[in-house]
Amino acid sequence: MKHLFLTIFILSQISCGTSKQKEPETNFTKNPPFSIEKIYSQKWVAGVKGGGSGTNLYIAFSKVSESVVFKDLYFRNKKTEVSISKDQVIGYFKNQNNRDVIMDGDATKEAANIPPEKIPFQLKENEAVISYSENGKTYFYKISNIEEKEMLAYPNANTKIEN
Repeated sequence: MKHLFLTIFILSQISCGTSKQKEPETNFTKNPPFSIEKIYSQKWVAGVKGGGSGTNLYIAFSKVSESVVFKDLYFRNKKTEVSISKDQVIGYFKNQNNRDVIMDGDATKEAANIPPEKIPFQLKENEAVISYSENGKTYFYKISNIEEKEMLAYPNANTKIEN
């Protein structure tokens, strides 16, 4: 009887240990088909109530292979699709502090809450990852030592009224 109990206990422990899922391992590209000329981040805050705040990440390139299509940026535990403006890629990361959260005794109503998306990378505060595709295959490139510029406060206009 002792052996049966011990066997069941050991098997249950083994099955619990194997059910844990690891985060996906991502191999970062060492030599991407582009060269980064300049990269920096800049926090911003709206000058009106409810206008929000966030951080923008700017990446300027000196050369990019024609077959490259930039997709997403991962920065400070957030993910966003890239926006392309002239010769640079921009990531707009809006803070979601004022997000509406449903708190209710009815669990089905709380199920409508959208959890924040967890990014698959462990990044430092001054690191980002850019995903891109080339010839139909997706790649990830990790960028370090991102400079942070002084915060922008909107609106920048002078609100003083002169008579």
